Amino acid sequence: MRRRLLGLVLCLLLGWPLCALATRQAEPVEEALDFAEGQRLLERWQAEAARQWAEARLAREPSQPQWHFLHGQALFYLGEYSQALEAFARALALLPHPHFQAYRDFVAQTLQSTAALKRLETPHFSIFLDPERDAALVPYVAEVLERSYQRLGELFGYFPAEKVRVEIFPTPETFYPASSLSARDIEVSGAIGICKFNKIMLLSPRNLLRGYRWSDALSHEYLHYLLVHLSGNRAPIWLHEGIAKYFEAAWRQPQLSWLDRRTETLLAQALQSDGFVGFKNMEPSLVKLDTTYQVQLAYAEAASAIAFLVHRLGTEGLVRLLRALPQAGSAAEALARVMGLSFEAFEQAWRQFLQAQGLRVHPGVHLPQFTLKQGGVLSEDEVRREIASAAARMHARLGDRLRQRGRAQAAAREYRRALTQEPYSPYLLNKLAMALMAQGAWQQALAPLHQARDLDPDYVTTYTNLGRLHLVLKQPEAAFAALWEAVQINPFDPDLHRLLAEVYRQRGDEASAAREYQLFQRLQEKSS
Repeated sequence: MRRRLLGLVLCLLLGWPLCALATRQAEPVEEALDFAEGQRLLERWQAEAARQWAEARLAREPSQPQWHFLHGQALFYLGEYSQALEAFARALALLPHPHFQAYRDFVAQTLQSTAALKRLETPHFSIFLDPERDAALVPYVAEVLERSYQRLGELFGYFPAEKVRVEIFPTPETFYPASSLSARDIEVSGAIGICKFNKIMLLSPRNLLRGYRWSDALSHEYLHYLLVHLSGNRAPIWLHEGIAKYFEAAWRQPQLSWLDRRTETLLAQALQSDGFVGFKNMEPSLVKLDTTYQVQLAYAEAASAIAFLVHRLGTEGLVRLLRALPQAGSAAEALARVMGLSFEAFEQAWRQFLQAQGLRVHPGVHLPQFTLKQGGVLSEDEVRREIASAAARMHARLGDRLRQRGRAQAAAREYRRALTQEPYSPYLLNKLAMALMAQGAWQQALAPLHQARDLDPDYVTTYTNLGRLHLVLKQPEAAFAALWEAVQINPFDPDLHRLLAEVYRQRGDEASAAREYQLFQRLQEKSS
């Protein structure tokens, strides 16, 4: 009987509930369906309820392996990895099945990947990170998450009662086994974070060549956590990713602004060519799309669908849609209930909404790059990615040599020549700005930096240079605004914290100035 029951249990775990009906044994069917109820608690990320559910059954039937297995899953979802391994060991002692062993091995890998992480508690989050290697995140990560908790809670009317677990991994080698993502997923899809197993997981921005907007990524993943609970984990990928993308910057922006130059360009091109990814093709995950272009277009499509829903229903209507999902048979049925539209009519109305926006293609738009570090410096291949034109690279290299020799004016001329070949390069615009600053032409340096910021709002060097420039111009508030943007992308640049220390001194905040200067010294020692 035990093996028949295990077969039924595994059918349910693998998404084949009908196979349980093939048996004529009433008792195994009842127990397998009982097990499915425990699984549904886990699927909805009601981990504490699942733990209590499993413990109640273990109290009655301590020799049933499936209750030990589900108990281990619940403990894993609660972040109790060592206890989960003990529960899996009990299940395996009773019934050594490969499925139990595979799940046990995965949890063991997660425990190993998180062993060096230390807990940082905030009112609503338990954050685990490496305080040595990721010290530059420590002063800021709590603020980002707590602001997300408050702002998104106000927007969606939902504040989790439990503390949310967040794990920030110091290296790709620790991130991959715990997250189930790969180097390909990072560099092609930009999958530097994931919300899975009732927690948020993020790769430290220290591992990417120019960092990434880790602060928005954290808020993005927290949105996924909220959506699982609001929808009973029934939201399709386009709705999940669309909401997370549309609202990911809400924690830092009073007014939502989802239509940036890149998003507008991608959508305008898709409208012109009728080359959309399509909502159905986004399943089971955007991460598995073939190219960076497809991934970014899918995000743009999904975010624009949420813009359409908010336009028609408001944020309150969007929440009604999410809360309708657990009772509805599908997202299409939930849409019909809330909007009165079939899914086909919804897609048609969404396209009409896009066409009415007057979208246009912006020149110089670049797809984001998520390049993992190889030694931490720009190689010749990476310079080629920054500057496509061979002539522009020649002028840039000459400009660099001239600037190193103190000939800033001549260097600026070379950078301008390079820009005639590649006028939309944030890399070259920053080079020009630095040459102008080296001459003391501070006001002139503003224009190329503002242009670089508009072209790529996530290019961290632009903000560090703007912070330096505004400090010299005695504009500490403008300097702070620029440097705070840099912190949100790559807080591992020592010079960034030296500049922030000076801003805080000018503000009269000596405690914050001392903290930033200590961080500058610490990072400087590591980089030397």
